[in-house]
Amino acid sequence: MDNTITNLLEQARGEIDSIDDQILALLAQRFSVTGKVKQAKVQNKDSWPLPLRPTRETEIMRRLLSNAKRTEVAPDLLVRLWRAILSQSSLNQAPITLHVSRHLNANMAHRLRLRDYFGPMLVEDYRDEAQALLQINTSPGDLCVVETEQPWAEAFVGGQAGAARVIAALPVIADEAMPKLLVIGQAPVTPTGDDETLVITSGKLPRDFAPEILWHGKSGGLRISSLPGFLLEHESPLVGLVRSNASLGLKLAGHYSSALKA
Repeated sequence: MDNTITNLLEQARGEIDSIDDQILALLAQRFSVTGKVKQAKVQNKDSWPLPLRPTRETEIMRRLLSNAKRTEVAPDLLVRLWRAILSQSSLNQAPITLHVSRHLNANMAHRLRLRDYFGPMLVEDYRDEAQALLQINTSPGDLCVVETEQPWAEAFVGGQAGAARVIAALPVIADEAMPKLLVIGQAPVTPTGDDETLVITSGKLPRDFAPEILWHGKSGGLRISSLPGFLLEHESPLVGLVRSNASLGLKLAGHYSSALKA
């Protein structure tokens, strides 16, 4: 090989080694700062043991994806890398177990989604969605992940998830309106400016209801519908819907950030 080419390769490899060392040092620094976050949460009983912060994580990912548009970093690579970092940061604060049904755990595509989003978090499976939901009632820091159109809604309405609500949807970068998986937990969720509200009903929402439904499906004998925005039960338009359509049995299932835009 020509000496000039050899020298160029060695120089480039030296730069790569230097960059790798800097990335490692920055990761160590980031995890060190995460320790300070843990200390602050421990002092606040309302925040402990709930290491996951879906709203904060969404804000981070949206900012990075926006910045990545000016680089050659592929969006899907960026999401996988930072999801691994964010998941490890959460685990450094407290252990988190994912509770799923055996049906979900048997689906390789879903298992890969869990790995890409939650990294090394422990996954435990149960006979059905109802049993999986029960686990987060007694372990507030844990999460339950359900397949969107599997029969989880009836157990949820029945109170088996306790105070937990839908807090996220997967995949992060979606190729269709309805997400494949829903993440249920007790971590607090606040508006991000681009959110969806999930409601459970025994029948279809009125055709003239506004805002327009983003997607709808069935979960067992109940219907699930996603509405744009961060809507609350005691505020318009949901409060009016509940009062005028009591037979719908509407229940607010939770809020989650809309899929990230690559």
